[in-house]
Amino acid sequence: MDLTRNPFAFFFILALFALVIDTCKAQDAPECSASVPCQVGCCSKFGFCGLGPDYCKKEICVNNCERKADCDPGGYGEDYVLHTTCPLNVCCSKYGFCGTTSEFCGSKKVNRPSCDVVENSQFTRVVGYYESWSSARACNRFLPEQIPKGVYTHINFAFASIDPTSFRIVPAAREDVEMYKRVASLKKGDPNLKVLIAIGGWTFNNAGPTATTFSDIARSPGAQRKFIDSVISFLQTYDFDGIDLDWEYPAADDRNGREEDFVNFPNFVKTLKSALKSYEISITLPASFWYLQHFDLKNISPHVDFFNVMAYDFHGVWDKPNKWVGPYLNAHTNLTEIKDGLDLLWRNDVEKNKVTLGLAFYGRGYVATSSACMDPGCTYESGTNAQACSAEVGVLLNSEIDEIVADQSLEPVLDEDAAVKILRWNDNHWLTYDDEESLKLKADFARSLCLGGVMVWSISHDTKDAKYSRALSRVAPRLFGGIFYENSAAAGSGYVTDETDHSQCRWTNCDEDCPADWVRMLRKDGGARPNEFMTNGAGCDGRGFHKLCCPPDSSIPTCGWYSHNNGKCDNGNSCPAGTKEIGSNNEYCGAFDGFGSSIRSYQAACCTTDTDNMALYSQCDWSGHSYTDKSWPYCTRATCGADVVAFSGYGSGDAACINSRSGMDDNSKNKYCCEQPEDDKKWKDCEWQGMEDYTDEDTGLKFCTPKCSAGLALVAMDHVGCSGGSAMARCCKPNYKSYATRFENSEDELFKSALENFMDDPVCTNNIFDTNPLRRRSGSSGLDSVDYTSGNETSLDRRQSEGFFSYIVSQSVELMVEELFTGTPRESTQQIWNDTVIPHYDRLSYASLYDYQVGAGYETYLQYGVTQWPRYITCNLGVLQAIFSGSGGDDDGGSGSCSSTCVCTLDGCCMEGDDECINSVAEASAEDDSANGIEERAPKASLYPWNPSDPAIPNSPPQNLEWATIDYPSASRLSKVKDRSKLAEAYTYDPTCANFLPIINDILTPQNKVKRGYDNDHVFERKMPRIWGDDALLGRVQSDSQNYVGHYRIVPFKFFSESLQTTDAAGQTIQYRMMDALGSMTNRDVMTLMIQDMNLKKEKMWTGREEIVSNDEMGLLLYGSDTAAACPKAALTQVSKVLETYRWHLQRNPFSRLQTVIKSFRELIREAERVYENANNGQSPHALEHFDAWFQDMLGVIKSRVRAFGDSWLPDIANVPAIMNNPGDRDIRQNLVNAYSALPDIPVTGFFPQLP
Repeated sequence: MDLTRNPFAFFFILALFALVIDTCKAQDAPECSASVPCQVGCCSKFGFCGLGPDYCKKEICVNNCERKADCDPGGYGEDYVLHTTCPLNVCCSKYGFCGTTSEFCGSKKVNRPSCDVVENSQFTRVVGYYESWSSARACNRFLPEQIPKGVYTHINFAFASIDPTSFRIVPAAREDVEMYKRVASLKKGDPNLKVLIAIGGWTFNNAGPTATTFSDIARSPGAQRKFIDSVISFLQTYDFDGIDLDWEYPAADDRNGREEDFVNFPNFVKTLKSALKSYEISITLPASFWYLQHFDLKNISPHVDFFNVMAYDFHGVWDKPNKWVGPYLNAHTNLTEIKDGLDLLWRNDVEKNKVTLGLAFYGRGYVATSSACMDPGCTYESGTNAQACSAEVGVLLNSEIDEIVADQSLEPVLDEDAAVKILRWNDNHWLTYDDEESLKLKADFARSLCLGGVMVWSISHDTKDAKYSRALSRVAPRLFGGIFYENSAAAGSGYVTDETDHSQCRWTNCDEDCPADWVRMLRKDGGARPNEFMTNGAGCDGRGFHKLCCPPDSSIPTCGWYSHNNGKCDNGNSCPAGTKEIGSNNEYCGAFDGFGSSIRSYQAACCTTDTDNMALYSQCDWSGHSYTDKSWPYCTRATCGADVVAFSGYGSGDAACINSRSGMDDNSKNKYCCEQPEDDKKWKDCEWQGMEDYTDEDTGLKFCTPKCSAGLALVAMDHVGCSGGSAMARCCKPNYKSYATRFENSEDELFKSALENFMDDPVCTNNIFDTNPLRRRSGSSGLDSVDYTSGNETSLDRRQSEGFFSYIVSQSVELMVEELFTGTPRESTQQIWNDTVIPHYDRLSYASLYDYQVGAGYETYLQYGVTQWPRYITCNLGVLQAIFSGSGGDDDGGSGSCSSTCVCTLDGCCMEGDDECINSVAEASAEDDSANGIEERAPKASLYPWNPSDPAIPNSPPQNLEWATIDYPSASRLSKVKDRSKLAEAYTYDPTCANFLPIINDILTPQNKVKRGYDNDHVFERKMPRIWGDDALLGRVQSDSQNYVGHYRIVPFKFFSESLQTTDAAGQTIQYRMMDALGSMTNRDVMTLMIQDMNLKKEKMWTGREEIVSNDEMGLLLYGSDTAAACPKAALTQVSKVLETYRWHLQRNPFSRLQTVIKSFRELIREAERVYENANNGQSPHALEHFDAWFQDMLGVIKSRVRAFGDSWLPDIANVPAIMNNPGDRDIRQNLVNAYSALPDIPVTGFFPQLP
């Protein structure tokens, strides 16, 4: 039974078991025996089933005697139960089962928090997860720049990983680093946004290297130190504001947890929080009892800022095989089960303001058994087919749902009780999801429970225009939120307003330390001991004390305790002039009247208020002793003519009013009165926190803890309703901002100078951090000696100095472009751009470029993002001029509209594996097949012949060891339904001539026809195993001379002729299975669609059997012939296409598939090695060792082949006037120089895990 996905199936089952036991006990006939087992419990010798000693005791039990009750209802004893009490404080039934319904709890009710619902009131937190992989989806990609500002308080970037050996946090994928920067950059336009890195995820504990990594860290102080050190470095490097710890399965043995995790996890979190004082920590919680029972919530809660509760995925296709739940139509997120899930938190006294309710921006769909029964409770047969973008059975992104609704003119129906929308389509398709209407119901539900906020999985499921994020901002607005309007072409006047946020001194929570870098305040009163700190134990009930802390980088006040007077404390009346009371304590003080009153006098903690960090305190006084009548402790006499920030019978801590213990109305309490007329200089969003923090199980007494959530300051306490010396806290957000306006033009002067220099020769140089022009070797050739500005050779020395100057100039221009197009530009900066650029490029005004960015060029802007867009504009002025003028641009570029096709006379020419085409006709033929009845020629299950001889035996005869080419689906053989997501992920060249990255194309047309001209590619070419075999027999790698016997270990011939020929139970050899691992009809997920020309170039890169593009073709295009005109633009395009093909290997999905294939290939090599070792007395053939070295070398060889191609042709192209006299083509050629010079490696991280 899958309790992972269905949290309350667990309680349903236990209730059913209890019913079974009750029914059985009512029966007269025996129900079990030594040969007939019990369905539930132990079988007694009397033939009945049950739990506890009456059934399971050795002398009584005859079957199933090892079974134990979940809990002890009384009298069972520890030998017969799993737990004395139930996990998560749920109820123990009289039969020893744990649960939450009346069958278990009787009339006991959960003490749910309750608040009045104020429509559209603001939440402290609105959290959104952003999936890093969403940028690589086949369609409906969602990029950071599409996230609207002002909606979220926190964006959690999902996910980072942890190296299981070093315990260091690492990016989950190489591409994520760039996305870190793009997401973090959102904070520039939204000062109240925080970005956290989510670590782990639901698959992190799957079988594999990281299965026990969280457990390993939690159990080891040494591992924790390594992890924490790396986290601090990671957060600082990538500008994150904290971490979201997504360890979803501690102690769960079905997910590689250890029993000790229950104790270790809270200790780990406590250590983590103490080290990350200035950062936020959140933890993701399942809503499932099955997994949540392994979280020690009471001991975890004090050390985290908030919890994200995954209140979704209660149901899904996993219900179908579960006999206790079954294939019934149910909403995957619904209020009934959400309430039950949150009850588990209230049972464990989790603070309501720390709870963030999870919402979903996706739906789960089913194919109903009958179109006549399409309501909750009806049965289903399967999940809906995987969609093009989500690519998962039964899951639809909200963006996909909207497309279905629009295409079929559907009307979703609201299920108000569940707070979810139901969508029915295609006769028998049924789906539930949330839209604005149901999101509002859930937001109001969160308000009714006083929750701290809501959370979304995930932002990146939204529509292109962020429809659902914007809806969320309306129904669940955040504090300091509201949709921010993006930069427009009409911006600032040159005046700059600097905003300064003045943090206020504040008391810590009990037994917490000051935030990192804050100053812990010393006592400066006359009674202070040397180096004595300001502390206050009021409200802590002996569990630590508050520490007074002030923010760094500011003047600090002078503070002290006044005045004890040998126990005759003066109740704050002796705060020195110029100070204000900020705390109170009655310890060691006598009765206020000097006699026997139960009201004790108190000492006051007082601080000077002439510093910015005390400004808010300076505006406030306690009414009980600040006015002329000095009324304390008779607080009913005190009045307040200002804003009342707090009503409290105990004032700032221990300043108790008469009758305070018996409870008072607000008018009778002491009042914290504040004169705060300025909205940017006042205490805001005050609330009581820490009420009834925990209940003593023995006495039933309720205790409080005066603690405030992160970012809030404690201004008052109250002991009413709190046992012992505990108290609750009045917590306020300190809001003090000051503003200074100035006229700023120093940047403009720099921008003007740099832009004028750049326009003298507007091309970008190589980035010196990639290929440093100051460190080139003399006499270098090829790209290293290509002049950046023309085809003429210049002296190396002059280029070195000019290269550095050009770099500085282009970087300054990029900063200007960044300010113009991703910041809030001044009118003066816009004018400098227009005055300097328009004389050279008359179409490139600031307004035109901005309109392009948000209009026709928006997709290109999203492709590059805020981190690279400024460089794109800077380095493509000529291209952009051509686009705007219509004089070519992406179609032509100004040097002629040319195309080059090969005349192909061979059957199947240009299909994968054919050699005869010089240039594929793929692009020309990649149109809809109007007939759509013509099936592409299916790949044949032919053999790659391999007839090696044993090099260790002279003149040995060759043997036939062919590598089978396994049948695989061509593009047209892919299912338009089940393979829909693969058809949507077909790679082709970017038609935008200035872009050098392949793009994804959907080749299923609106007419439901598959475009022709695409291959289903094996990412690891099928010819490579044969090439590896040749090299392995000689101990060489591809970079060695092909006539050379290498210095690597030679792999024995018998490894190939015998070990690889070992068959499995199905009669398949290991060698055959290795070829199957590359991609086949049954292993199609490792294959990728790509346009044929790109596939052909890729195959040549790998095999090296001929030039990637032949010299004959390149020469013909560049120079022409007696019978054909030159077409240099086409030659430039070929250089770009080769670069795009190489970069295809670095795209997230193809790279991941290559990694998967190589891992599988290596596992089979290792399997064959074990066969060889068994046959040869344990001697290793060293095949895996050789393959690892060979493969890594192979990737380097591919890079060298590509670099050599650019090295060969880009200098020649620079000497062609048709290119260099055209600004657009000149930009493209220079950008290609830069790109080829900084060609990245294809990394091998994660390719070579240790194998047994």
